[in-house]
Amino acid sequence: MVKDKDSWQRQEQAVRATQLAFDLSSEVQKFIKKSAIDNELTPSDMIRSILQLDVKSKKTRQRLSFNLSDDEITELAKRFSVDKTDKRAVKQKVADLLIEYCQKNTR
Repeated sequence: MVKDKDSWQRQEQAVRATQLAFDLSSEVQKFIKKSAIDNELTPSDMIRSILQLDVKSKKTRQRLSFNLSDDEITELAKRFSVDKTDKRAVKQKVADLLIEYCQKNTR
């Protein structure tokens, strides 16, 4: 019973939390986002850290994601010479290209 009450109280606190959004210059936003990546944090956790508030989440593994239309997948499959229905192969080829891009541009 006590465990359920604790859970309910945490949920109630989460509901009462206030989200703040800021319209900051692009330089400030970039700096905070880059700092977050360097510290393996989300941007919101980076802000909490800057404000010297508790950061409860664990370090994050940053992921890159973007959307592709079916036509774009077909276009990339042609470019990479893979079957257009093999989205996994297209994804791997995109990852390889991004790694190559990064290696060329960080030397």
